[in-house]
Amino acid sequence: MNDTKRKPMSRTAKRNLFFVAMTIYPLLVFVLFYIVVNFNTIILSFTEYNTIPGQIGYTRAFSGIKNFRVVFDMLKYENNYVMIINSFKLFFYKLIIGLPISFIFAYYIYKKYRFHKFYRVICFLPNIIPNLIMVYLFRFFVNQGFIAIFNAERGLLQNPTTEFGTIIFFNLWLGFATQTLVFASAMSGIDNSIIEAASMDGATPIQELWYVILPGVFKTFETYVLVGIATMFVDQMSLMTFYDKFDIPGNMRTVGYYLYFQSYESDYVPNTSWETNHAYGKLSYSQISSFSLMISLIVIPITLITRKLFNRFGPSED
Repeated sequence: MNDTKRKPMSRTAKRNLFFVAMTIYPLLVFVLFYIVVNFNTIILSFTEYNTIPGQIGYTRAFSGIKNFRVVFDMLKYENNYVMIINSFKLFFYKLIIGLPISFIFAYYIYKKYRFHKFYRVICFLPNIIPNLIMVYLFRFFVNQGFIAIFNAERGLLQNPTTEFGTIIFFNLWLGFATQTLVFASAMSGIDNSIIEAASMDGATPIQELWYVILPGVFKTFETYVLVGIATMFVDQMSLMTFYDKFDIPGNMRTVGYYLYFQSYESDYVPNTSWETNHAYGKLSYSQISSFSLMISLIVIPITLITRKLFNRFGPSED
């Protein structure tokens, strides 16, 4: 018998095999956890479930826009629409206050000004300490600590007039560290020759920051804004961690918290539906899916339009 030798794989074949091996898993995750899940959400939005008297199980029927009507009625009931406003407020505070401050501090660290190493360590701390512990420490300081230091009658989280602003501040502070480090890392990728050329031309630190640094890291800034828009209505604002209970005041709720709360205690046919008891009833899974679909129909166009505006009018490195 003649021995046959297998022909070795070509470099192109090996490269293609490596590419397939590296991309098949993320593609599978994308299909299962995004396309399949969202497709099921769309179907569920137009489906109504009913119990079968004396039997276990449900009947399923096409509901049309009934679920969407229930969601609109829910938003109009006792100013429930406030949770949408709170979600917008949190996003705009992060955009208008959080991102600019993080950007400026990142520039301070990047230029290695005085105490820049100390600030870098401070930025790492919120990432080292678990979020739950950070909430407990912060809550103790703004309540018991505030009362002891200022001899106040109530803490900041115990006063309705300062409660919302205090939690907004915590969310800004928690995101500040990560954003600062990411911006500083992006700035370190800017070619030093560009910085040196700006210095030789007599650019001030503010001019360098605006005309050189910002265009160099604008893609990072753009990413933060687009991700913020896309996740605007799923941000719980750490309310579950702060309160350890579901009876959070209505004026404090966000859409992200409300969806989590409803999903946690709901079912295909809740024991007490929102339609029969507006005060304590729960939305069904179908109605929650309708609410999520409505949010997606709002967020997706805003995200795409914002991205197009950034690409057209955003600063360029050229």
